[in-house]
Amino acid sequence: MANAGWEFWKLTRVDDDRVEWLAITRPGARAVIDQRKVWTLIPNRGVFIANWFVTQDHHGDANVWVHENIDVEEARTIVVDIEEPAASDVARLTHPEAELTLEQIDRHPAEKLLGKRVAAALDSRR
Repeated sequence: MANAGWEFWKLTRVDDDRVEWLAITRPGARAVIDQRKVWTLIPNRGVFIANWFVTQDHHGDANVWVHENIDVEEARTIVVDIEEPAASDVARLTHPEAELTLEQIDRHPAEKLLGKRVAAALDSRR
């Protein structure tokens, strides 16, 4: 079951309306950095990982994606359609040049946020 305090986001490309990321934020987090941070789903790992370049975009610095706030039910519906991120994007996650330090790149299991059914669906994609 989804934890209170998390917000879900569907990120579509500005130029082609393609859903590229399922993201979460936690605006009520204790730490200021966690209030600002955006985590994105890595489907084949079943985790949401802090994503510094999506965080920058979310706060208006890049404008690559349209950030649409969705509820957990819609997140559960679209999760199976989210494609794996490009290898170059995954590599970028480990080089937080601007927004986050390496210690701030944390993870949250998809099962914890979206439920066991979604986690099983993600496992079946591997």
